Amino acid sequence: MTGPRVRLGGLAIGGAVLVLAACASQDPKAAPTMAEAKFRPLGSTLTGATILAAYDGGVRMQVNFNGEAPGEYRVMIHANGNCSSPNGFSAGPPWAPPGVSVKEEGYPIHKNDDSASFVVRLAGYRIDGPDGVLGRSVVIHSGAVGSLAAAPGLPNNRIACGVIGPPSPGLLNLLK
Repeated sequence: MTGPRVRLGGLAIGGAVLVLAACASQDPKAAPTMAEAKFRPLGSTLTGATILAAYDGGVRMQVNFNGEAPGEYRVMIHANGNCSSPNGFSAGPPWAPPGVSVKEEGYPIHKNDDSASFVVRLAGYRIDGPDGVLGRSVVIHSGAVGSLAAAPGLPNNRIACGVIGPPSPGLLNLLK
């Protein structure tokens, strides 16, 4: 299996606070440098959020979640900012901006205990604009392998979904 793997028990947001602190003081007229997606469980007990921050040449994505058993999971950005369907079909297919290959297997996460934290840099991604992540979704998939696809009304391995939007005021207050 290729790709980054993180084995952590506990939410590791301390590093994110340091990295993202500079983003909290951005000019309101400037392009957004941060985004957030809060997870909605899809037939699971998973809760958590993803914080996305611009960096030179891409987006840094930090995923924090808990509520599911230890094991293998995958995270992926999906095309649609819609998490309304019970099986996550409304999020659409996995997505990458033009010129970036879709990572068909997603980004793997190994969860040891009650919570998991995962950080990956997505080169070539942007926060905003027509090819940005704002308005798309982040989906957590159960299992280390398997299809990332979904069909209306059919069971699949999508267990949580969050629409990517502006960061919540609470997150920005944490960073001040």
